[in-house]
Order: sequence, then C-alpha cells, then structure tokens
Amino acid sequence: MRKWLLIVAVIVTVAIVAAAGLGYLWFRHALGKSLPEVSGEITLPGLRQGVEIIRDDYGVPHIYAGNEPDLYFALGYAMAQDRLWQMEFYRRLGEGRLAEVLGRELVKVDRYVRTLSAAGANREIPEELAFVFESFAEGVNAYIDTHRDRLPFEFRLLRYSPEPWKADDYLSIMKVVNWGLSSGWRVDLTAARILEKVGEERLRDAFPVWPGDAPFVVPSETKALSGFSSHGSEAARLVEGLMGFPIGAASNNWVVSGKKSVTGRPILANDPHLELTNPSLFWEVHLVCPGIDVSGVAIPGTPGVSLGHNRHVAWGITNVMVDDVDFYIEKINPRDPRQYWYKDHWEKMRVVKETIRVRGGKPVEMEILLTRHGPIIQDLRGGPAGRAISARWSFPELPQPAEATYLLAKAGNVAEVQEALSLWTTPGQNFVFADTGGNIGYWCCAAIPIRSKGDGLLPVPGWTGEYEWKGYVPFEEKPHLINPETGFIATANNRVAGKDYPYFISRYWEPADRVTRIHQMLTTKGKLSVEDFKRMQQDVYCLSASEMVPKMVEVLERRLTGREARRARDILSRWDFRMTKESVGACLFEVTYRKMMENTFKDELGDALFRDYLETASFPPRAMRKMFEKGSSAWFDDVGTPEKETMEDILARSLAQTLSELKGSLGSDMDRWTWGRIHRLTFEHVLGKKKPLNWIFNLGPFPLGGNNLTVNVSRYPYANPYAPNVGPSVRMIVDLSGLDRSLRVLPTGESGHLGSKHYKDQLGLYLGGGYHPDWTGRKAVEEHSRAVLVLKPPS
Repeated sequence: MRKWLLIVAVIVTVAIVAAAGLGYLWFRHALGKSLPEVSGEITLPGLRQGVEIIRDDYGVPHIYAGNEPDLYFALGYAMAQDRLWQMEFYRRLGEGRLAEVLGRELVKVDRYVRTLSAAGANREIPEELAFVFESFAEGVNAYIDTHRDRLPFEFRLLRYSPEPWKADDYLSIMKVVNWGLSSGWRVDLTAARILEKVGEERLRDAFPVWPGDAPFVVPSETKALSGFSSHGSEAARLVEGLMGFPIGAASNNWVVSGKKSVTGRPILANDPHLELTNPSLFWEVHLVCPGIDVSGVAIPGTPGVSLGHNRHVAWGITNVMVDDVDFYIEKINPRDPRQYWYKDHWEKMRVVKETIRVRGGKPVEMEILLTRHGPIIQDLRGGPAGRAISARWSFPELPQPAEATYLLAKAGNVAEVQEALSLWTTPGQNFVFADTGGNIGYWCCAAIPIRSKGDGLLPVPGWTGEYEWKGYVPFEEKPHLINPETGFIATANNRVAGKDYPYFISRYWEPADRVTRIHQMLTTKGKLSVEDFKRMQQDVYCLSASEMVPKMVEVLERRLTGREARRARDILSRWDFRMTKESVGACLFEVTYRKMMENTFKDELGDALFRDYLETASFPPRAMRKMFEKGSSAWFDDVGTPEKETMEDILARSLAQTLSELKGSLGSDMDRWTWGRIHRLTFEHVLGKKKPLNWIFNLGPFPLGGNNLTVNVSRYPYANPYAPNVGPSVRMIVDLSGLDRSLRVLPTGESGHLGSKHYKDQLGLYLGGGYHPDWTGRKAVEEHSRAVLVLKPPS
C-alpha cells in the first residue's frame, strides 16, 4: 500500500511540475508574442510618405516624417506599440467604462466618473489642427488592426480586444488628468465635514492659509451639513487609486539664465511628481518633420509633448494648485426632487440617463441630475425641503491645450512660447521656459475663476446667486515673470502671487519646504551647472526636520527615560536632516512626525474623518508646521482624557510610541532602524492591485530616501504610512547651450510589455540618481540606434 501511495505521490508531483512548466512556457510565449515589431518595413494605409522610427539604447522612438499628418500618424502607431494597454485603461477610466472589462466592483468608479462631466466637455479644436488628432487615431488603429493576434498580455489575460481609437478619445484621458490635478474634489467637502465636527477655531488650524495670507471666511450656511456622508470620498479614493494622477499632484521646476549658469546659457530642470506606477505615467519621444523637431515626454493616449524642448526653447511644468471647482448647497423642492431654488424661482434640473455595462452581470441604469452649477454629486436630505450638493468645475467649460501643445513644439523663442501658452487654460500648470537666445520666463497657465464672493474652500449656498463665477482671469493678468534680475525662476506648487494680486487663486498650496530649499540651493552658488542641477533633483534635506528636531531632542532629554530614549536623543542630535534611506535619524523623525498627526487630530475627528483629512495631502503638514511654530493649538488637547494636553505632551507621547513601534517591527538594534527599511517603493500595475497578479506585474519593493517634504519627493499617503507611491514621474535637465547634452530618465522604462528589454531598463538609473542622454542630433541618434522600423504607404 505504501508503495502505491508513493507512486501516486510521485505521479501527482510530476504532473504539478509539468503543469507549472507548461504554464510558464505559455506565459513566456504569450509575452513574446505580444512584443511589437520595431525593425523592418511595414506597409500601412493612411500614410502619404515613408516614415522612419529609430529606437535608441532605451527604446525611445525618434520619428522622422516628411509631413505633419504622417508624423502624428507614426506617433500614434509608436505609442500604441509601447503603451496600448495603458492608453486603453485611461480611456476607459475617463469614459466610466471599467466595469465592462473588470466587473461589478468598478461600477462605483464608473458612476462617479460619469457624473463629473455629465454636462459634456469642451471639444473645441481649431479646424486646421483637426488632422493632428485624426492622424494620431489612425496611427493607433493601424497598430490595433495589424496586431489583433499580438495584443499586449493584459488584453489576453482579460480576454477582450480594444475598440477603435477615435480622434476625441484624448479628452477622456485629459478628464482624468484634470481631475487628478484639481485638489478641490478631495479638500472642500472634507473641510466642510471637519467644520461641522469641530467648529471654526480648529478648522482654521487644520486648514491654515499660506504664511502672510488673509484669513478665510466661513459661509454660515456651510455649518448645517449634518446629513453629509463620506460616500463621495470613498468613490474619489477608488478613482485616485486607479488613475496615477494623485489629487493635487505636485512637482518642481526651475530655470536659470546665463548670468547664473556656467555655460552662459539657460539651464532648465523639471520633475513632475505623480504616482510611481508600472508602466511609467510618461512616455518618451522625439518627433521630427519639416517645421518640428521636439523631444520630451507625452501622456499615453494624447498626441503631443507635454514637457521637453525643441531646437530653440525648453519648458517644464508644475501644478498651479488652482481652486477650479466649487461646491454649491442646493435647496430641493419638497414636491419635486428634480427642481431646485435659484434666487426667486424653482428651476428644473436636466436629467442625463446612463447605462453602465458590467462584465458578467446585468447593466446598471443611472440618472445624473444637472443644475446651472453642475451635476448633483451628493444628496443631503437634511432639511424639510431637502438639500443636495452640486459641483461646478472648469474642465467641462474650457478647451484642452491642443493648440497650445502644437504651437509649443514649434516655438522659436520665449515670445512664441508666450503666444502658445496664451491658449493654455486647463489643466492648470506653472510653466517655466527658456530659449537659446538666453531668455527665461514663467507664466501661470490655469483656469482661475473670478468669484463674485467667497474663496471656494467650503460649500456655499447655491440658491442666493451670490457665489456665481463671473468668468476666468485673462491670460495677460495671470502671474508671470520674464528675465528677472535674480537670474532664476522656481516653482514647487507654492503660492505664485502676493497679497496685492487682485484675484483669488487657491488655498491648496503645498508646504513651503520644497520651494524654500530650491531657492537656498539656487542662491548658494554664483553660477550653476548641469551637475548642480542633478544634485538639486536628488536633494533630500528636510527643512521641517531641521526646525522640529531640536524640540524633539529637548523632549527626549526631559520627558523620556531608558536606553532607547537616550540613544534616540544622541542620534537625532547628530543627524544632518537628510532623509537618506540609510539614515536612522530620518526614520525616527518621520515616524514621530506621523505619530504627532495622529495624536493631534484623530481624537477629535474619529477614524474615517481623520483618514479623509490626511488625504487632503498638503494641509496636514502645513497645519503641523504652523501649530509647531506657534507652540499651541486647541487640537493638542486629547478630548479622551481629563487633562489638557500641550504640544510637548503630544510630542512626548509620539516619541514614546515611535520607539516602541520601531523596536517591535525592526528589532532592538537601533543601528538597523534605517528609513529605507520601512520606506519602500513598489511600482504598481493597475492589475497588480489584485493578488497573485502583483507577483507578475509589480516591481519592487525598493528602499527609498526622501519624504513628502523634500525636493526629491517620495511621498507616502499619510493615511497609509510609510509606503511611498508618489515621486518624480520623469526627471529632465535641458542645457540650452547644447541641447544634445540634455538629460532625462523615467522611473521604470519606455515599454509597457512585460517581455520587453525596455520594460524596466531605466529602473537602476532612476533609483541610483542617474540619467540617460536625450539624443536629438541625427548623428547621435544613428550612433545609438538599436532598431529601425520604416512605415510605408501602399504603392
């Protein structure tokens, strides 16, 4: 009997191993089959002339065409070669059609996204530029049509094929981008709930204004939102987790003129801070045809270079953090729930009916109600006549930057950059730019609403007519700067205009740490080089730590006893305030800092609202800094104890918790309590959010330095410490004295195909602070050519 059992066991084991081996072989075959052809010749209808696509050492396509329609056709084709699944996913996310392919759990996301733009979108494109989007779509479709049996692995895994690409599909992707860059969707309603919970005094401390700014005014009607729920926050959290554009996404850019440069010509740097996903959110490309020679990065699914340079000018972007969404409390007719009061009459809501198709389930029918302000996003049902909240957002009202992007690629100097930017309204971006003639400049390019009343932070009464928008700030009146005497310009999502500026822009500014540190580094040396710019982009000095740690050391000395406390005091006393992954001081500081947030706010807010507050991103660290500087706040008192706690009590409690937690998770050897052991980055694929697919699609985890406040940002969600998920989505340095010496790096790689050698070939460079050359001269491109694909029209 034992012999037979042994034989059966051997047979079963062999069968399992064989099945696993066959599964692995199938997996490798599927990956290999999905790889695009990047060498040879392909005949494609729709082309006028031949197009050459040269792939360099890192798989970056250099596209050479004889005319613009062919150039954008080839752009669509090459982008689909590398990122078709990513393009398809963002298109479906923006259309609210994920449940069709991913199932019922995505219905909530689809419902929310469809509601955002139920009023429609501005599809305005100059007639003479329609060919850009038509040619791009034709190129994408040419790839889909010729590769039906060789689609990316994700399509095979989910068992479906992409629909044809349409000329205006980029709008769905731009909706995702605009929503992700608009902080108001997460901040305003959370602020209203905090006001309801704790009152005005604590609200002002939790949502501090920029240093030197005027205090905000709380509309009296905002204080009666007792029926409000967190349903909208839950949906927003799901969308944000899928999109790769975290709410209020931050960035750095700076430029120096020849007077501050060792070369005598401008140098420009940019590193947009977006979600660190796999594949990367940006895609590199170099486009060449008569009148165009531009290199940079594009958002997959959109036909243009978002940031980069041509042969004459360079530009970089950061989020303006403009407040471009307002929430209105609507009075609902108790006799007709589809009517709302405005001034002196009931107005009828427009009804939009939608059907959400669900994979493996029945379709879901939904109705979206539209007011003059925008869609109803939340029923309150609090008063006798009922209440609801509607949202007005700039995205549906204004054109996307199609013409601006097209003209930027062709700009010959700073004056022509300004002409292009005059057509850019959304998404809101701070542009810094320079030209080979030595000029530098800055322009705030955002849709800045002109409000009749209020500052947009809190929901306002919609029935009075007092809080309507009166249009948008004209281009020439937006903050700007050309050739300043300082010889440099820098933005880091900071406030961009002084108190005397006549228009209200926002209260969503990021903490001042990054922009202050950038200014320090720009002014320390008389003249700066590309090497200096590299060091600046890698800088992990934390200004807030330099201000707070001395007090932490003092509290450790006076309030805590024991070996760990003494050792922590010694480590922090000697720490240089640099958030390196090897630093123990960085780990002690950051964990204590996060504990202080919890011990300060959570007792008053409760678990759910505390989480929502942490997800407002910029406000918790701004609040902590201001309260720390002041030394007192009503928030410091723990409402769960009879004593009245002070800031020092909260700090002592937080330090004690830090020592206990780190000892429990990292062991008793404090030399091993390094920041990189708990601060670990995983590049997550959208399908890698589900186990066991994370083993297939995700990259990491990798120990990482930096934190939410350093110039080299590695931002973790304060609600989910300490796993960073936001950082530089591309690093770029452009030397205007020799554009071929410019540098760039992506976080992972150019290709989205698991089986491609360019899937993660930039990962080591990125994590190690390296760059690859941005080859743009034809000779350099040919020297680094690794594949050449010729696209030919039919004979």
